[in-house]
Amino acid sequence: MERFYHISRREISKGATLTQSIYGERIIDQSTVDHNYNLYIKEKVFEEVRRNIKPDAPSRLNCVFLYSSLEIARFYWAKEHHYQAYLYEVEIQRGTPFIAEMDLLHCNGRRYTLIKTNAEKYWSGVFHENSCTVECLLDGKATVKSLIEGPSRVW
Repeated sequence: MERFYHISRREISKGATLTQSIYGERIIDQSTVDHNYNLYIKEKVFEEVRRNIKPDAPSRLNCVFLYSSLEIARFYWAKEHHYQAYLYEVEIQRGTPFIAEMDLLHCNGRRYTLIKTNAEKYWSGVFHENSCTVECLLDGKATVKSLIEGPSRVW
């Protein structure tokens, strides 16, 4: 069985089903539009491109984000969450994850044409050679198998 990993700011019980669209709800919230417009626009462009290029792929606004390796998950747990989140091993019950290059998401504040080019590469499956910056988008069902790491108490 293939292993996948998930990072969450909240504690989730073993056996619980991960909720889709939490990220998407945050993106379309007026607070994000007001305070992080670059992120809002980037995600809107990525969604527009997905609908045109890869409409069968999971929407970033309505999926569960996973990692296919523990090393990548630990890296983002440290880098993006500063060790202040929960890292879980999960089991996919239904669906096939779409794997994409996360480096292509680094385009906040850029011109529309660059954001669109990055989105086209993202949805077309362009990767760095031997990439360690991949994420998995799941439009399906995944359940928590076990807690790998909790928030650090050292911080």
